[in-house]
Amino acid sequence: MRISSNQIFAQGVSRILDLQSGARDLQNQVASGKRVMHPGDDPVAATAVQQIAQQLNANQQYDRNGVQAEQRLNQVDDVLGGVNTTMQSVRDLALQGRSEALGASDRGSIAQQIRQQLDALVELGNSRNAAGEYIFAGAAVAARPFTINAAGAVTYNGDQVARESQVSASRTLADGFTGQNALMEVRNGNGTFVTRMLAGNTGTAQISDNVVVNGTAYLVHDFRISFTSATTYDIIDSTLGATVAAAQPYVDGAAIAFNGSSVTVFGTPAAGDQFTVKPSQHQSMFQTLDTLATTLETGYSNPSAQAAFGFNMDRALEDIDQALGKSAELRSAVGARLNSITAQSDVNAQAKINLEALRSKLEDVDLSQAISALSQETTSLQAAEQSFVKIQGLSLFNYIQG
Repeated sequence: MRISSNQIFAQGVSRILDLQSGARDLQNQVASGKRVMHPGDDPVAATAVQQIAQQLNANQQYDRNGVQAEQRLNQVDDVLGGVNTTMQSVRDLALQGRSEALGASDRGSIAQQIRQQLDALVELGNSRNAAGEYIFAGAAVAARPFTINAAGAVTYNGDQVARESQVSASRTLADGFTGQNALMEVRNGNGTFVTRMLAGNTGTAQISDNVVVNGTAYLVHDFRISFTSATTYDIIDSTLGATVAAAQPYVDGAAIAFNGSSVTVFGTPAAGDQFTVKPSQHQSMFQTLDTLATTLETGYSNPSAQAAFGFNMDRALEDIDQALGKSAELRSAVGARLNSITAQSDVNAQAKINLEALRSKLEDVDLSQAISALSQETTSLQAAEQSFVKIQGLSLFNYIQG
């Protein structure tokens, strides 16, 4: 096989260029610390690195969402704290107004204070965040959620969508509550059932101490206690239209148990007086305050009206306790969500560490190995260049001349 001088020259140049290219790549790797700088360097690793980068970017967004949700929840908790303070103040006023030693003017003054607290509660319900969004309006953040008319009735104008924040690829957390849930949907009575006395009662009997004694026996039915005389009563299931107990002897202050519940009637009933026992329903905190103020403003002028006043005040206190329980429940939920955000942030941080480690394994260069390879490649390049200088000077004419 014959090898021409041109072929030897071309092969030498090609080898030197290959070595220069390899040395350049290794030098870039050492300078950048990256093994994969272009998709062509390692297509499989480059694809994996790109996917990891997308996951890291998503994790950063989840962390930002978590911080924003935390800020919103902290503000919601502050507002709910204000709601709790307002309702506790109203409860103190109700206890003061419950005293039958007060005159009509004193009760009227207390009623005025309660209506001021009602206005304050509406303002709390219309609280905004730093972005100017109404925090209890649901997704309709630009709509003022609560308005009050001249009659004292409060209307909710937001929607029923509780906003959520994405805090991981598979997890969302509500960063607040709708106004409907927070301030409108409060169970009245004891939370399970509520007692009422008919407006036409002529005796002085009242009903109190409403408790569930056997939850498994409780039926969601309407009942009424109907006095057939001052000393006897019937218990009637109004839902079924059936008498549960007939001609029961009345003992002032003794518990009356039925349907897994227990109530106490005290005072002197009259024949025809009735009390109802019905399942609890939703009642807004605003309605509770308005009803309480109206009771204080109405007052009483005879013994039966005085009994009705005492009963209505007791029911108002019961409803206020439900409102206080509701705000405590929501604040507990806020605390649980804040803890969840903290826990998820820790999970995201660990995921970031794992992803960074995997990306480094795929993308980063082993510096000691790269420096060693660069040294080896440089030595080979120098040897190739030196040998090329010697070989390119050789030819047949040089041999003949010699």
